[in-house]
Amino acid sequence: MKKLYFILLIFIMVKIGAQPVISATHAVQPGSLTYYAVDFTQLGSLTPGPSGANVVWDFSQYTSAITTTQTRYDCPGGNANCSDFPQANKMVWGGGGTYSYFKYANNELSTLGTKSVNSGLTTYYTYTDPSLELKFPVTYLQSFTDSWAGYSTPASVTETGTNTVTVDAYGTLKTALGTFPNTLRVKIEKNITSNTVGGPTAHVTFVGYTWISSDYVGALLTIGFSETSMVGLPTIYGRALSYGKNILTLGTVDITDHRKKVDIYPNPSSDYVNIKNGDKVVKIEMNDAEGRKIATFKKADKIDISAFPSGIYFFTIAFSDGKTETKKITRK
Repeated sequence: MKKLYFILLIFIMVKIGAQPVISATHAVQPGSLTYYAVDFTQLGSLTPGPSGANVVWDFSQYTSAITTTQTRYDCPGGNANCSDFPQANKMVWGGGGTYSYFKYANNELSTLGTKSVNSGLTTYYTYTDPSLELKFPVTYLQSFTDSWAGYSTPASVTETGTNTVTVDAYGTLKTALGTFPNTLRVKIEKNITSNTVGGPTAHVTFVGYTWISSDYVGALLTIGFSETSMVGLPTIYGRALSYGKNILTLGTVDITDHRKKVDIYPNPSSDYVNIKNGDKVVKIEMNDAEGRKIATFKKADKIDISAFPSGIYFFTIAFSDGKTETKKITRK
């Protein structure tokens, strides 16, 4: 299961203008990413660093020549392996024979299952209660907890657990590949109870951190810590670190072009916001800070927000070519 946790972490992708906000549209697009994994023997002193605003993290001392590749697909049709979990509309191939299956719907990303092919043996892990991984839009200080349950075949393992996701920091990140300002950090905590037929019950805790930026696809840095305990046996500790610098691809040039043409002002505002040069806009969806849709507007040059309470909102702008962009709005 450990590899799945890191797939979940580096599955987060972003290409939007305002930090710290992550748009679902850009977080689930298909494509390939390259990462560099650090040998665990180099990670004895690894810590995640502080949380909070305007933090500086320096992980530049961790270098590696171990290359890994992650490829994401839209389902069905993106890859023949999509058919193993028909309800999934997203799949991640983690290299070798590992596949993870997701469903994106209603501004949420959930895990439905995994498949592992090793030496001719295929093992499936199915979530009877899917694991909620992300809610969109993702913003600084956002937090939620979700419970899940699953089982594997033919290994006869059943598990229950909880996920707690907290967007706990933003600031400047340094890695072996460079310095990255305006990064956002997402913390994932997992608590798992695992039962194997004929074996002892295992308790697993996993804490992972992912740093992301609006200027790059995928994760700039991912680190994770795990502890596995069983009665009568010593606790097993694990840690991992990988980093990348994946330049924007996947057809995002059109999105950038739209952003040059569309402006929303004044921001903050207490009554109206104006849409400037939005000739390609066909719909605007308004969400609150928790990602709940509260209003939808068709193409308009001016939008009345005076009836909404003061606070932070997000406009997801849909363009005529099917692309979208998310902008942060403050109602005074």
